[in-house]
Amino acid sequence: MPNRPITIEGIDQNGLLILSDKGKTNVDPGDTVTWKIHPGSGVAEIKSIVKSDGVNVFSKGPSQVGSSNNWKGTVNPEIPKGSEEKYDIHFTRKGSTQIEIHDPKIIVNP
Repeated sequence: MPNRPITIEGIDQNGLLILSDKGKTNVDPGDTVTWKIHPGSGVAEIKSIVKSDGVNVFSKGPSQVGSSNNWKGTVNPEIPKGSEEKYDIHFTRKGSTQIEIHDPKIIVNP
């Protein structure tokens, strides 16, 4: 199944993450979603990725890939089409230990 990469490209003036998918990822059942931090983004680390609302579209993860700064989740192959999950990325900026939150969404293609 395809991989749907999401790159954290930076932090805007309001403290929100700038994501390569503009904060809305469209997936198909069974896809893999990966989150990567661009080196010049200003983000030091993803602390967690958790569901905040809607249906949990993942059958596995999201979880950290080894000791890297990358995270990966597998979309449930049995998830109904049209399902939607709002989730929170908990992250820290470079030079800070304060955890900040950004809330994008994942939509299973109809």
